[in-house]
Amino acid sequence: MGLLSKWVESLDYEYEILTSCTHHRSPRSTCEKCLDVCEEEAISFVKGKPVILRKNCVECGNCISACPVQAVAGIFPKRTVTENKLVITSDHKPTVKELLVLHKKGVNELISENTTTIEPWKHVVDEANVMLKQLEKEPFFITIKALEMEEDRYSRRELFSFWKKESESLMKQVAPAKWRFNHDQLDLAKYYPDYQFTAISVDVSKCSLCKACMFLCSKKCLDITETGFTLTAQTCSYCQLCVDVCPEKAITIEDKIMKVNDVQYPVLNKTCNVCKNSFETLREHDEKCVICTKQEGLGYLSSH
Repeated sequence: MGLLSKWVESLDYEYEILTSCTHHRSPRSTCEKCLDVCEEEAISFVKGKPVILRKNCVECGNCISACPVQAVAGIFPKRTVTENKLVITSDHKPTVKELLVLHKKGVNELISENTTTIEPWKHVVDEANVMLKQLEKEPFFITIKALEMEEDRYSRRELFSFWKKESESLMKQVAPAKWRFNHDQLDLAKYYPDYQFTAISVDVSKCSLCKACMFLCSKKCLDITETGFTLTAQTCSYCQLCVDVCPEKAITIEDKIMKVNDVQYPVLNKTCNVCKNSFETLREHDEKCVICTKQEGLGYLSSH
């Protein structure tokens, strides 16, 4: 790591939850993934939205990795990688998602100087290897060996020259007032474009084509047009907001790794036999639009 990078990493960065969080997008969101992974109890819900408690946060990065919509911003903890080998340390262990990203970047071996530091990492590595097998990739393997870490040393002239070059490089990565966020670097869909990590299905007997799911999905997994309802699960990160907001409870998401398989349900254009207006449906047998069907239901209930 260069001198400027070391200085940047030493600064105090406060994690924050962005408005792209599903709870900001809809009060119906049930996602609590950041809360579930925080071992420090540094995340709490205030008025229905997750908030990071600064006094408890140790900036381990677990919430950044766990968030399905990359809504937690902050500096993700750096790992020591030498010759495409990830060094196992006593610091915060990586998440499965982090390991899958590192694997795609060429890391497939983990090295440690002793077995003591390996144990806390083992179940995470095992889980990552199960997923790698499903992704048809080679597994991680662990090696015990002595590590030789070299420190960066520079003369005064080299220091000023290197500082200039590194600062120019680093500034390309930073955002105004925030230096660098890692919240958008752990989206698995970007690294494994031939696979999807979820399977989405729609119960056509319930769906009313209200389009709430389509408007609220930040990953653009659901698209409803005049001719079809298309499900593109490759970009889905299992936030389940579409499930939460569906008024008919017609959407199901399964946590599952499989080759990319887009699904399309044909949309039928019909004329309501009550109000005579045109309407769209997924069902061949529908003769009334959603509004007339609901009004009929209310009339039936009130007559009893």
